[in-house]
Amino acid sequence: MEAKLVQRIVAEGLNMTTEGYARYERGDSSPDVELLGKLAKIFGCSVAELVTETSTALNAQAQHIANLMDGLGSSDRDELLKIVEGVCAIAHKKYKKSLKP
Repeated sequence: MEAKLVQRIVAEGLNMTTEGYARYERGDSSPDVELLGKLAKIFGCSVAELVTETSTALNAQAQHIANLMDGLGSSDRDELLKIVEGVCAIAHKKYKKSLKP
């Protein structure tokens, strides 16, 4: 998600220091539900969008990709799927090599 807001502005909207907010951006701290609600309001999105776009869970990442592809034509989606499949094939080969003794 790209709102083009600087940390200082977001921190002020949350009534916290810039460094305090930066800890959330770096992943050093996890926001509670109340803070997620405030962040969603500042960024003009839903809490679900915030959580999905930042999650490392496979389902959330798949949903994020689906959200990115929303509004594209079927041929563009097919092209992107081929690219993702190719990248995944390379990553799987790399992973298998790293497992070999």
